[in-house]
Amino acid sequence: MSAAREQVLARIRSALGRGELGKAQLAELRERIARHPRQIEPAFSEPPQQRFRQKLEAAEASFVALDTLAEVAAEVERYLDASAAPKRLVTSGDELLRALEWPESIELRVWPAKGDDKVSLTAAHCGIAETGSLLLVSGEQNPTSLNFLPDYHIVVLRADQLLLRMEDAWDSLRASFTQMPRTVNFISGPSKTADVEQTVEYGAHGPRYLHVILVG
Repeated sequence: MSAAREQVLARIRSALGRGELGKAQLAELRERIARHPRQIEPAFSEPPQQRFRQKLEAAEASFVALDTLAEVAAEVERYLDASAAPKRLVTSGDELLRALEWPESIELRVWPAKGDDKVSLTAAHCGIAETGSLLLVSGEQNPTSLNFLPDYHIVVLRADQLLLRMEDAWDSLRASFTQMPRTVNFISGPSKTADVEQTVEYGAHGPRYLHVILVG
């Protein structure tokens, strides 16, 4: 624990009139955190991929399912043509994306995103069928700026990364990282807000468009 964090916690304990926890109490609390028991989980009957797609599209995202990774580049080009978006991509350095082969018609640049970048391409840690959400984590090859700066955000997700529930996503994070990533983003559609006169505006604090490619 950092010195600054310990100072903050010490001030909180002092304000509460409470001293340091004993070893037994500390062990009990750590065990409770490690167990992270689940709460009530709502049931759904539709297949996970179907629900994932329905929830995404209800949030104004677009979705396509492909059989193989080799089809991704052609799908990205099709989407950019249909959207009249520039064929200039800024991508993360994710291993999944490095395996893709691109046509000469698409200009590729690896992160970071800049203010004039219009299209980003990233991979996701997992998808959540229950809510139609993507979980993206920051890291050396996955800067968070790619998720928020460009107008168009294209996300590639393997079918075996599609999980049923939010709790499964947290379990996956705990299993995948010995130390939690600095940033964990749950994305459920393009950025939008209705704060002003209840009128929906897209691109308020992130991409105006989200396109999800499920592979496998």
